[in-house]
Amino acid sequence: MGDRLYQGEKMRFTQRSRQWLGVVGLAMVTTGCAVSPDPLTRAELADQARSDMAALRSGQPAIDTPLSQEEAVARAILYNRDRHVASMKAALARNQLTTANFQMLPSLTAAAGYTTRSEFAATQSVPFIDGSPRRELGNDIFSVGQEKNRTTYGVDFTWSILDFGLSYVRAKQQANQYLVTVEEERKAIQNLAQETRTAYWKAVSATALLDRVGPLMDKVNGALVNSREITRQRISDPLTNYSYERSLLDVKRALQTLRDELIGSREKLAQLMGLPPDTGYQLASYEADELEAPNAVFDIDTMENTALLQRPEILSASYRKRIARDDVRAALLQMFPDLSLSAGYQQDSNDFLRYNDWASAGASISYDLLNIFQTKAKYDAAKTSVEVAEQQRLATALAVLTQVHLAALEYRSAREQLATSTNYLRVSRSISDLVYNQSQAGSTGQLTAIKEQLNALVAELRRDLAYASLQNAFARIYQSIGLDPYPKDAGHTPDELAAAISRRRAAWQAGYIGVVIKPIANQGPVLTTRDGMTQPSFTFAEDTFTVGGDVTYQATSEDGALPSWLRFDAGTRTFSAAAGAPIRNTPITVTAINGEGVSASDSFVLQTNFGSS
Repeated sequence: MGDRLYQGEKMRFTQRSRQWLGVVGLAMVTTGCAVSPDPLTRAELADQARSDMAALRSGQPAIDTPLSQEEAVARAILYNRDRHVASMKAALARNQLTTANFQMLPSLTAAAGYTTRSEFAATQSVPFIDGSPRRELGNDIFSVGQEKNRTTYGVDFTWSILDFGLSYVRAKQQANQYLVTVEEERKAIQNLAQETRTAYWKAVSATALLDRVGPLMDKVNGALVNSREITRQRISDPLTNYSYERSLLDVKRALQTLRDELIGSREKLAQLMGLPPDTGYQLASYEADELEAPNAVFDIDTMENTALLQRPEILSASYRKRIARDDVRAALLQMFPDLSLSAGYQQDSNDFLRYNDWASAGASISYDLLNIFQTKAKYDAAKTSVEVAEQQRLATALAVLTQVHLAALEYRSAREQLATSTNYLRVSRSISDLVYNQSQAGSTGQLTAIKEQLNALVAELRRDLAYASLQNAFARIYQSIGLDPYPKDAGHTPDELAAAISRRRAAWQAGYIGVVIKPIANQGPVLTTRDGMTQPSFTFAEDTFTVGGDVTYQATSEDGALPSWLRFDAGTRTFSAAAGAPIRNTPITVTAINGEGVSASDSFVLQTNFGSS
């Protein structure tokens, strides 16, 4: 018996020693694997800088011809770095949605393992008397139920009904989050197009006027030198000289302000187009006096209706409200117990087992009792978040409607400012010419001639900036109602995209700013016999388009006029077929237009299932 106790103590000591050795070894390994900060070296930064410069100077076709406004916007949309970030965020959200969909799947786990030990896992049984084991009553017989070396294989299937429900709700939220990123990308594109237009016309003004600022500045500096020489020699009254010099300095300060307002505009435009600031390019030349002011066709009712359907901010707010509603559904699901199903197949190489492979299945139900106290609070919080999202959506809608009205006011104001600036320039040029002729004849001083030249130059700049402001106000009208600057199938090259932007701009100027609320193709466009009517007919809904005011409708086919057997009543929006009409699917385009010239169109196929073949 004493030998057995000794052997037992020896084994326990050996086991404790191995445990301590394992802890020490683990501590040493952990210390050796510690991570310390590793700053980038200058050489690595230099390599990265060279790589960045090469990347910035490549990736888009060279600019071989003078850039038009549409081409500048197209290049910005295709190659702007911030726009790429917005696109990549949308792609990331799409990938996260795919991942969220996989979260709904049950768990199917395959496992394989190998274990070995130096000794058998031999065990001994002793009597258990009065609440304690009695080792002295045991014997020297040990039992073994496991081999020293064994391999295991298995496949386990588990499915939690509650986890599936929550994963489904989270996947719906991720789908709506993806739609939010899509709208944010649309907004980024619209803002980028607007910013590029502003930079383009400012660069055009700089190209035309900066070359004229330099010679005028030279004249001012020359006059300042002469004035100071006169003051130094005291040839004339000092007060008169200082007043003259102050006037020259005022002119010089105005020229510097003018130059500062224009300088850097080409570099800013290059940045928006995704080009390094030192990239050389030419802008299309414009005869400023012959530029036509863009004419916007719009009415407030249609703009409001279209904005509430199209603005990315409103759509994003609506999707965020959906996400908040799904939080309520998730809180409700967490009130229920969880039902888990499991099944599996296992194999064990242990020879002491009677059966080395077996299948198993089971089900369990569980409920976190603490949910009784927190679920109500979670549900109330989720409902409050829905109310917050709704108020944010309404606040966004009000802001959008305000922006629509402001855009219309700014456009009208910009047209008036352009007209005033044009008249002011005409008068300033006339005065400058008269004063110049008088200075040449010696009847007017040099200061007066310089000041009038400056006034004419500033007036020309203000006219150019007024024209640029009108261009921006024109585009802002359509940005305020959420219209994209180009269609989705516009192409992927600068030329293709520029052509699409030009066509979209022409459509805006023609008044096509309404959108389709209910596509006619989804309204069942089939000529059928209806109650109280003798002829087969089809009527589309009154709220098909966002066009406001007194609306009239026009219907055309691919060849222009409708077929002779088909009639269209614009007052009732009804198509009807004459007797003996052929069985034919007819492509139709319906256009809604109001008294302001604002319109919208929808194309569909009118189906028939009657008459003669």
